[in-house]
Amino acid sequence: MIRKVDRGGFTIVEVVISIVILAVGVLGLAGTTGYIVRQITLADLMTERAAAFQTTIDKIQSRPFASLSSGSDSVGVFRVTWTAVEAGPQNKMVTIITTGPGLDRNSPFPALGPTVVDTFRFRVLR
Repeated sequence: MIRKVDRGGFTIVEVVISIVILAVGVLGLAGTTGYIVRQITLADLMTERAAAFQTTIDKIQSRPFASLSSGSDSVGVFRVTWTAVEAGPQNKMVTIITTGPGLDRNSPFPALGPTVVDTFRFRVLR
């Protein structure tokens, strides 16, 4: 009687299939990494833009109401301009415009744009 030897291990087909599955997973991780880096960069720029707005608002609010007028400044990588318009006897409407890198809203996916313009309006009371 011939005894059949039972050998443990994997066949070549099983090894090839496992390598293909592993490659698909690694490629998925690589694609996700690029997306995450882009999202973090965009979030950082949005934080810097918000800080530029806040710095400008603080600067404007520290001025006396009578001397509040239009102006411009650079805050970090952003160019900031503002206009103050009489909105009544006791208040002025201030429009702040920042220009700098940021989220390109015309792009179909999250992408950086070199000169993105963002506007913020607020009222200053006497």
